[in-house]
Amino acid sequence: MTLEIWQQTIGGIAYGAGSDGPPTERYYRAAQTTCSVFNGLDDPTSDLSGRCADWERLVAEGLECDASSYYLGALYRQTREIGTDGTPGEWSAAGDPVAEHSCITPADLADEAARALATLTIAPSPVIVQPPDGWTLVNVPTITYTEPGEQTLDTTLLGIPVQIRATPRTYTWDYGDGTTPLATTDPGAAYPDHTVHHTYDQPADQVQITLTTTWSGQFRITGTPTWTDVTGTATTTSTADPLRVYEARSRLVTDDLPG
Repeated sequence: MTLEIWQQTIGGIAYGAGSDGPPTERYYRAAQTTCSVFNGLDDPTSDLSGRCADWERLVAEGLECDASSYYLGALYRQTREIGTDGTPGEWSAAGDPVAEHSCITPADLADEAARALATLTIAPSPVIVQPPDGWTLVNVPTITYTEPGEQTLDTTLLGIPVQIRATPRTYTWDYGDGTTPLATTDPGAAYPDHTVHHTYDQPADQVQITLTTTWSGQFRITGTPTWTDVTGTATTTSTADPLRVYEARSRLVTDDLPG
């Protein structure tokens, strides 16, 4: 049996407790086998064992979803009264049918996937600086790079398990000295193959390098093979440890240089 109590917003309708007291209604979904399971019980004590005639009207055998979609059970509502002293009564038996079961496709989840990409916690790209010891020199390139990598995040959209794949697309480097940030699709590399760097022209007691990564996304219903592009992007920000910028000065000496 597949049975879920819903305490979230689906299709713009709120399910679950309100802000002023105990909830007076709740919704659940039941899969195709629910009635047959309850009918097979010797002592069906649950209130969900009733009204199978109504259930069977919405939960009919034979609905098959293809490999790219997800089976969503029929939706039912239960209600209850709240006493004058605030004590909630018993939930109504079984529940009233609200919506038939259906096959959910990625297109049905596209808007939710876009919201999820923008709000899920994506690990920020690391900031790597060379030289690595917290200091650099004026008029010498300071190398920066990151280690790009996709991230796959598990979540649910409208109660349906999905995976969202975040891919880094652009990198914006702010070198902390008031110059225009550098935006690039290149993650950079370590010396001597470096491709992203910045040259400070003034000494500074402390600058902080910040990297903003923009991520694009794809999603798929868990267990299905096809990834679908997500509209919009997400951003993460990471900051390196403070960096001191020294000015290297040449000076004359009276000692003879070694031969």
